[in-house]
Amino acid sequence: MAESQTFSFERTPDSVRAARTTLLRFDEELPATELYDASLCLSELVTNAIQHPGGGDDLELALALSDSALRVEVRDPGPGFDPGDPSVDDNRGWGLFIVDRLSSRWGVETGETTVVWFEIDRGRSGGDRDSWRAATPGANRPPTPEERGREIANAVARLRLGDAISF
Repeated sequence: MAESQTFSFERTPDSVRAARTTLLRFDEELPATELYDASLCLSELVTNAIQHPGGGDDLELALALSDSALRVEVRDPGPGFDPGDPSVDDNRGWGLFIVDRLSSRWGVETGETTVVWFEIDRGRSGGDRDSWRAATPGANRPPTPEERGREIANAVARLRLGDAISF
C-alpha cells in the first residue's frame, strides 16, 4: 500500500529546505542513507525548478512511499526540457548527474506540466535502518551529511578530471 502526499511551494530558494523537510515524515520508515540520498536528489530537482522556471509562481512536490520504493516528483508548469550530460568543462549542470547516480531510476515527463521524478528502491542495502553497517565494514555510525557531501563532491571531481587522476 502506497502512502502519498502532495505539497505546493513558492518558487523561491527557501523552498529547497522546505521541500527537504517533507521527507522527514519517512524518518521511521527509511534507512538514514536512503533518506539522505532522497534529500539530496530532491534538493537538486527543486533547485532546478527554481533556477529554470517553466512558468507560474509555484511548483508542486509529490511523494509516494510504497513497500518497494520512494517516488518523488517535482511538477512545474511549462514545456519541459531535454536533459543533457554535463561535460568536464561544466562548472554547473551536475545536479541530474547526481540524481542519476543516487537514485534507482529517474526521468522527465513533458506536457502542459513538466514532471521530473526519481525513485529510490527500499532496502537497497539490506532494508533495515542500520543497513549501512553491512555495506561499510567497521562503521559504527552512518555518514554525516557533511561526510556524504564530501563523498559526492569527490566523486564528481573524479569524473570531471577523468584520466588525470591515478588511483
